[in-house]
Amino acid sequence: MGRKVSGEATMGELRELEELLRKDPDLRYKLSVLSSWPQPANSEEWDHKIDNALERHLHKMEMTLPSAELPVKREGRNIRKVVSLLSVLVLLLGSYCVYLLANKAPLKGDKKAMAAIFTRDGSRSKAQLPDGTEVWLNGGSRLTYNPDMNNLDDREVTLEGEAFFDVAKNAGKPFYIHTTKMGIKVLGTSFNVKAYTQDQTTEATLITGAVEVTLNDGLERNVKLLPNQKIILQHSNGNKLSKPNLVAGYKVETIRSNQPDSMVVETAWRDNFLIFDNDKFEDIALKMERWYGIKIHLGDRLKNYHFTGTFKDESFPEVLEALKVTTTFHCRIVSNEVFITQ
Repeated sequence: MGRKVSGEATMGELRELEELLRKDPDLRYKLSVLSSWPQPANSEEWDHKIDNALERHLHKMEMTLPSAELPVKREGRNIRKVVSLLSVLVLLLGSYCVYLLANKAPLKGDKKAMAAIFTRDGSRSKAQLPDGTEVWLNGGSRLTYNPDMNNLDDREVTLEGEAFFDVAKNAGKPFYIHTTKMGIKVLGTSFNVKAYTQDQTTEATLITGAVEVTLNDGLERNVKLLPNQKIILQHSNGNKLSKPNLVAGYKVETIRSNQPDSMVVETAWRDNFLIFDNDKFEDIALKMERWYGIKIHLGDRLKNYHFTGTFKDESFPEVLEALKVTTTFHCRIVSNEVFITQ
Protein backbone atom coordinates (compact mmCIF):
# COMPACT_ATOMS: atom_id res chain seq x y z
CA MET A 1 0.00 0.00 0.00
CA GLY A 2 2.88 2.35 0.76
CA ARG A 3 4.41 1.76 -2.68
CA LYS A 4 1.05 2.38 -4.38
CA VAL A 5 0.52 5.70 -2.58
CA SER A 6 4.09 6.82 -3.34
CA GLY A 7 3.66 5.92 -7.03
CA GLU A 8 6.43 3.30 -7.07
CA ALA A 9 4.39 0.08 -7.24
CA THR A 10 4.94 -2.20 -10.24
CA MET A 11 2.06 -3.60 -12.27
CA GLY A 12 2.54 -6.97 -10.59
CA GLU A 13 2.37 -5.39 -7.15
CA LEU A 14 -0.76 -3.44 -8.10
CA ARG A 15 -2.47 -6.62 -9.29
CA GLU A 16 -1.46 -8.40 -6.10
CA LEU A 17 -2.78 -5.51 -3.99
CA GLU A 18 -6.10 -5.48 -5.86
CA GLU A 19 -6.48 -9.22 -5.18
CA LEU A 20 -5.83 -8.63 -1.47
CA LEU A 21 -8.37 -5.80 -1.38
CA ARG A 22 -10.94 -8.02 -3.06
CA LYS A 23 -10.45 -10.76 -0.46
CA ASP A 24 -10.38 -8.39 2.52
CA PRO A 25 -12.60 -5.28 2.00
CA ASP A 26 -11.47 -3.89 5.38
CA LEU A 27 -8.05 -3.22 3.83
CA ARG A 28 -9.68 -0.55 1.66
CA TYR A 29 -10.18 1.56 4.78
CA LYS A 30 -6.46 1.42 5.55
CA LEU A 31 -5.63 2.31 1.95
CA SER A 32 -8.08 5.24 2.00
CA VAL A 33 -6.39 6.62 5.13
CA LEU A 34 -2.97 6.47 3.46
CA SER A 35 -4.29 7.94 0.20
CA SER A 36 -5.87 10.92 1.99
CA TRP A 37 -2.52 12.15 3.34
CA PRO A 38 -1.67 15.48 1.68
CA GLN A 39 1.06 15.44 -0.96
CA PRO A 40 3.98 17.83 -0.39
CA ALA A 41 4.11 20.93 -2.52
CA ASN A 42 6.75 21.10 -5.24
CA SER A 43 8.54 24.32 -4.36
CA GLU A 44 11.95 25.66 -3.36
CA GLU A 45 10.61 26.41 0.13
CA TRP A 46 9.54 22.77 0.55
CA ASP A 47 12.90 21.52 -0.80
CA HIS A 48 14.68 23.74 1.73
CA LYS A 49 12.55 22.30 4.57
CA ILE A 50 13.34 18.75 3.40
CA ASP A 51 17.07 19.44 3.35
CA ASN A 52 17.01 21.01 6.82
CA ALA A 53 14.98 18.14 8.27
CA LEU A 54 17.37 15.59 6.73
CA GLU A 55 20.37 17.43 8.15
CA ARG A 56 18.85 17.35 11.64
CA HIS A 57 18.18 13.61 11.43
CA LEU A 58 21.69 12.90 10.13
CA HIS A 59 23.16 14.94 12.97
CA LYS A 60 21.17 12.91 15.52
CA MET A 61 22.38 9.65 13.96
CA GLU A 62 25.99 10.85 14.04
CA MET A 63 25.63 11.65 17.74
CA THR A 64 24.25 8.16 18.47
CA LEU A 65 25.85 5.70 16.04
CA PRO A 66 29.52 5.00 15.28
CA SER A 67 30.63 6.37 11.92
CA ALA A 68 30.96 2.89 10.42
CA GLU A 69 27.33 2.07 11.23
CA LEU A 70 25.73 5.20 9.72
CA PRO A 71 23.12 4.13 7.11
CA VAL A 72 23.70 7.34 5.10
CA LYS A 73 27.05 9.10 4.54
CA ARG A 74 27.28 12.84 4.15
CA GLU A 75 29.88 12.58 1.40
CA GLY A 76 28.43 12.05 -2.04
CA ARG A 77 24.89 11.32 -0.87
CA ASN A 78 21.97 12.03 -3.19
CA ILE A 79 19.45 13.89 -1.04
CA ARG A 80 16.54 13.25 -3.42
CA LYS A 81 17.16 9.50 -3.32
CA VAL A 82 17.45 9.58 0.46
CA VAL A 83 14.23 11.58 0.78
CA SER A 84 12.43 9.18 -1.57
CA LEU A 85 13.63 6.25 0.51
CA LEU A 86 12.54 7.91 3.75
CA SER A 87 9.14 8.76 2.21
CA VAL A 88 8.51 5.12 1.31
CA LEU A 89 9.61 4.04 4.80
CA VAL A 90 7.23 6.57 6.37
CA LEU A 91 4.33 5.33 4.24
CA LEU A 92 5.07 1.70 5.06
CA LEU A 93 5.32 2.57 8.74
CA GLY A 94 2.05 4.48 8.48
CA SER A 95 0.24 1.52 6.93
CA TYR A 96 1.59 -0.72 9.68
CA CYS A 97 0.35 1.75 12.32
CA VAL A 98 -3.08 1.82 10.67
CA TYR A 99 -3.10 -1.98 10.70
CA LEU A 100 -2.24 -2.04 14.42
CA LEU A 101 -4.90 0.57 15.23
CA ALA A 102 -7.60 -1.21 13.26
CA ASN A 103 -6.79 -4.63 14.70
CA LYS A 104 -5.79 -3.86 18.28
CA ALA A 105 -7.59 -5.75 21.02
CA PRO A 106 -9.82 -3.64 23.30
CA LEU A 107 -8.39 -2.74 26.67
CA LYS A 108 -9.89 -4.39 29.74
CA GLY A 109 -13.08 -2.60 30.61
CA ASP A 110 -13.53 -1.09 27.12
CA LYS A 111 -16.95 -1.78 25.62
CA LYS A 112 -15.98 -0.91 22.05
CA ALA A 113 -12.77 -0.60 20.05
CA MET A 114 -13.73 2.11 17.57
CA ALA A 115 -12.23 2.86 14.17
CA ALA A 116 -12.41 6.20 12.36
CA ILE A 117 -12.28 7.49 8.80
CA PHE A 118 -11.71 11.19 8.26
CA THR A 119 -11.06 13.66 5.45
CA ARG A 120 -9.40 17.04 5.79
CA ASP A 121 -10.75 20.21 4.20
CA GLY A 122 -9.85 20.20 0.53
CA SER A 123 -10.16 16.42 0.06
CA ARG A 124 -12.83 13.78 -0.51
CA SER A 125 -12.55 10.03 -0.10
CA LYS A 126 -14.41 6.75 -0.49
CA ALA A 127 -14.26 3.76 1.85
CA GLN A 128 -15.99 0.45 2.44
CA LEU A 129 -17.17 -0.56 5.91
CA PRO A 130 -16.76 -4.13 7.21
CA ASP A 131 -20.42 -4.96 6.36
CA GLY A 132 -19.94 -3.96 2.70
CA THR A 133 -21.54 -0.51 3.00
CA GLU A 134 -19.84 2.05 0.76
CA VAL A 135 -19.29 5.55 2.13
CA TRP A 136 -18.16 8.73 0.38
CA LEU A 137 -16.85 11.44 2.75
CA ASN A 138 -16.80 15.13 1.85
CA GLY A 139 -14.11 17.51 3.08
CA GLY A 140 -13.79 18.13 6.82
CA SER A 141 -15.75 14.99 7.77
CA ARG A 142 -15.24 12.18 10.27
CA LEU A 143 -16.97 8.79 10.51
CA THR A 144 -16.49 6.44 13.48
CA TYR A 145 -17.69 2.85 13.73
CA ASN A 146 -17.05 -0.48 15.43
CA PRO A 147 -14.88 -2.63 13.11
CA ASP A 148 -16.58 -5.71 14.59
CA MET A 149 -20.03 -4.53 13.46
CA ASN A 150 -20.67 -7.79 11.58
CA ASN A 151 -20.79 -9.61 14.92
CA LEU A 152 -23.11 -7.11 16.63
CA ASP A 153 -26.89 -6.92 16.66
CA ASP A 154 -26.93 -3.51 14.95
CA ARG A 155 -24.68 -1.66 12.54
CA GLU A 156 -23.98 1.81 13.93
CA VAL A 157 -21.81 4.72 12.78
CA THR A 158 -21.37 8.29 14.00
CA LEU A 159 -20.93 11.12 11.49
CA GLU A 160 -19.62 14.63 11.82
CA GLY A 161 -19.59 16.37 8.45
CA GLU A 162 -21.08 15.15 5.16
CA ALA A 163 -21.26 11.64 3.73
CA PHE A 164 -23.11 9.64 1.09
CA PHE A 165 -24.05 6.09 2.12
CA ASP A 166 -24.83 3.11 -0.10
CA VAL A 167 -25.89 0.72 2.65
CA ALA A 168 -25.42 -3.03 2.20
CA LYS A 169 -28.77 -4.78 2.62
CA ASN A 170 -29.18 -6.90 5.74
CA ALA A 171 -32.78 -7.23 6.91
CA GLY A 172 -31.72 -8.70 10.25
CA LYS A 173 -29.33 -5.87 11.15
CA PRO A 174 -30.56 -2.26 10.84
CA PHE A 175 -27.99 0.41 9.97
CA TYR A 176 -27.96 3.51 12.20
CA ILE A 177 -26.27 6.85 11.54
CA HIS A 178 -25.88 9.12 14.57
CA THR A 179 -25.27 12.86 14.28
CA THR A 180 -25.51 15.64 16.83
CA LYS A 181 -29.03 16.66 15.83
CA MET A 182 -30.60 13.58 14.23
CA GLY A 183 -30.41 9.82 13.96
CA ILE A 184 -31.22 7.78 10.84
CA LYS A 185 -32.34 4.14 10.66
CA VAL A 186 -32.15 2.17 7.39
CA LEU A 187 -32.02 -1.43 6.17
CA GLY A 188 -30.59 -0.99 2.69
CA THR A 189 -30.70 2.26 0.77
CA SER A 190 -28.65 5.19 -0.57
CA PHE A 191 -28.79 8.66 0.90
CA ASN A 192 -26.76 11.74 1.78
CA VAL A 193 -26.28 13.22 5.26
CA LYS A 194 -24.90 16.71 5.87
CA ALA A 195 -24.20 17.30 9.57
CA TYR A 196 -21.42 19.84 10.05
CA THR A 197 -21.55 21.15 13.61
CA GLN A 198 -20.76 24.72 12.51
CA ASP A 199 -23.65 24.84 9.99
CA GLN A 200 -27.09 26.26 10.81
CA THR A 201 -28.89 23.14 9.55
CA THR A 202 -28.56 19.35 9.44
CA GLU A 203 -29.85 17.67 6.28
CA ALA A 204 -30.63 14.13 5.11
CA THR A 205 -31.42 13.44 1.45
CA LEU A 206 -32.89 10.08 0.41
CA ILE A 207 -32.08 8.78 -3.08
CA THR A 208 -33.41 5.19 -2.98
CA GLY A 209 -35.15 3.02 -0.40
CA ALA A 210 -36.74 4.33 2.78
CA VAL A 211 -35.36 5.76 6.03
CA GLU A 212 -36.71 6.84 9.37
CA VAL A 213 -35.19 10.00 10.81
CA THR A 214 -35.26 10.69 14.54
CA LEU A 215 -34.87 14.35 15.43
CA ASN A 216 -33.12 14.83 18.76
CA ASP A 217 -33.07 18.62 18.94
CA GLY A 218 -34.87 18.68 22.29
CA LEU A 219 -38.23 17.49 20.92
CA GLU A 220 -37.75 13.88 19.85
CA ARG A 221 -39.82 13.15 16.73
CA ASN A 222 -39.74 10.53 13.98
CA VAL A 223 -40.03 11.45 10.30
CA LYS A 224 -40.13 8.94 7.44
CA LEU A 225 -38.60 9.96 4.11
CA LEU A 226 -39.54 8.72 0.66
CA PRO A 227 -37.13 8.56 -2.33
CA ASN A 228 -36.13 12.01 -3.64
CA GLN A 229 -37.10 13.72 -0.40
CA LYS A 230 -34.90 15.81 1.87
CA ILE A 231 -35.35 16.79 5.50
CA ILE A 232 -33.81 20.03 6.77
CA LEU A 233 -33.49 20.46 10.52
CA GLN A 234 -32.87 23.99 11.72
CA HIS A 235 -30.43 24.24 14.63
CA SER A 236 -32.14 26.19 17.40
CA ASN A 237 -30.52 29.05 19.27
CA GLY A 238 -31.99 28.69 22.73
CA ASN A 239 -35.74 28.55 22.10
CA LYS A 240 -35.62 30.74 19.00
CA LEU A 241 -35.33 29.48 15.43
CA SER A 242 -33.17 31.51 13.08
CA LYS A 243 -35.44 30.52 10.15
CA PRO A 244 -39.13 30.90 11.08
CA ASN A 245 -40.28 29.31 7.77
CA LEU A 246 -39.33 25.86 9.13
CA VAL A 247 -42.41 24.43 10.85
CA ALA A 248 -41.53 22.93 14.24
CA GLY A 249 -37.87 23.48 13.42
CA TYR A 250 -37.72 21.28 10.32
CA LYS A 251 -39.19 20.83 6.85
CA VAL A 252 -39.38 18.05 4.26
CA GLU A 253 -39.09 18.94 0.60
CA THR A 254 -38.71 17.19 -2.76
CA ILE A 255 -35.20 17.43 -4.16
CA ARG A 256 -34.65 19.03 -7.56
CA SER A 257 -32.28 17.83 -10.26
CA ASN A 258 -30.39 19.95 -12.74
CA GLN A 259 -31.48 19.56 -16.32
CA PRO A 260 -30.61 18.13 -18.79
CA ASP A 261 -28.12 15.88 -16.94
CA SER A 262 -30.52 15.12 -14.02
CA MET A 263 -27.74 15.82 -11.51
CA VAL A 264 -28.87 15.95 -7.89
CA VAL A 265 -27.41 19.02 -6.20
CA GLU A 266 -27.17 17.38 -2.77
CA THR A 267 -25.03 14.46 -4.01
CA ALA A 268 -23.11 16.02 -6.93
CA TRP A 269 -20.01 16.48 -4.74
CA ARG A 270 -19.36 12.71 -5.05
CA ASP A 271 -18.60 13.29 -8.74
CA ASN A 272 -16.37 16.28 -7.94
CA PHE A 273 -18.99 18.91 -8.82
CA LEU A 274 -19.13 22.08 -6.74
CA ILE A 275 -22.66 23.50 -7.05
CA PHE A 276 -24.25 26.68 -5.73
CA ASP A 277 -28.06 26.77 -6.01
CA ASN A 278 -29.14 30.31 -5.15
CA ASP A 279 -26.97 30.00 -2.02
CA LYS A 280 -25.95 32.90 0.19
CA PHE A 281 -22.33 34.02 -0.16
CA GLU A 282 -21.87 33.25 3.55
CA ASP A 283 -22.81 29.60 2.96
CA ILE A 284 -20.79 29.45 -0.27
CA ALA A 285 -17.69 30.67 1.57
CA LEU A 286 -18.04 27.88 4.12
CA LYS A 287 -18.50 25.30 1.34
CA MET A 288 -15.40 26.57 -0.50
CA GLU A 289 -13.35 26.40 2.71
CA ARG A 290 -14.05 22.67 2.92
CA TRP A 291 -13.68 22.16 -0.83
CA TYR A 292 -10.30 23.88 -1.23
CA GLY A 293 -8.85 23.62 2.29
CA ILE A 294 -8.62 27.39 2.84
CA LYS A 295 -9.88 29.99 5.31
CA ILE A 296 -12.16 32.72 3.94
CA HIS A 297 -12.83 36.06 5.64
CA LEU A 298 -15.98 37.54 4.07
CA GLY A 299 -17.11 41.14 4.45
CA ASP A 300 -20.46 41.58 6.20
CA ARG A 301 -22.03 43.44 3.26
CA LEU A 302 -21.44 40.45 0.97
CA LYS A 303 -22.79 37.67 3.21
CA ASN A 304 -26.39 37.85 1.97
CA TYR A 305 -25.59 38.01 -1.76
CA HIS A 306 -26.89 34.93 -3.63
CA PHE A 307 -25.15 32.94 -6.39
CA THR A 308 -25.94 30.01 -8.66
CA GLY A 309 -23.29 28.04 -10.52
CA THR A 310 -21.81 24.62 -11.31
CA PHE A 311 -18.07 23.95 -11.31
CA LYS A 312 -15.92 20.89 -11.96
CA ASP A 313 -12.12 20.86 -11.61
CA GLU A 314 -11.96 24.68 -11.53
CA SER A 315 -9.41 26.24 -9.21
CA PHE A 316 -10.44 28.59 -6.41
CA PRO A 317 -9.37 31.76 -8.33
CA GLU A 318 -11.38 30.56 -11.35
CA VAL A 319 -14.50 30.16 -9.21
CA LEU A 320 -14.03 33.65 -7.78
CA GLU A 321 -13.70 35.14 -11.27
CA ALA A 322 -16.98 33.48 -12.25
CA LEU A 323 -18.75 34.92 -9.19
CA LYS A 324 -17.42 38.39 -10.07
CA VAL A 325 -19.46 38.34 -13.29
CA THR A 326 -22.62 39.26 -11.36
CA THR A 327 -21.18 40.98 -8.27
CA THR A 328 -18.20 43.27 -7.84
CA PHE A 329 -15.88 42.47 -4.95
CA HIS A 330 -12.19 42.53 -4.12
CA CYS A 331 -10.12 39.53 -3.14
CA ARG A 332 -6.76 39.32 -1.38
CA ILE A 333 -5.02 35.97 -0.84
CA VAL A 334 -2.37 35.68 1.88
CA SER A 335 -0.90 32.18 2.18
CA ASN A 336 -3.89 29.96 3.00
CA GLU A 337 -6.27 32.79 3.97
CA VAL A 338 -8.58 34.70 1.65
CA PHE A 339 -10.01 38.16 2.36
CA ILE A 340 -13.08 39.12 0.30
CA THR A 341 -14.48 42.64 0.59
CA GLN A 342 -16.75 44.85 -1.48
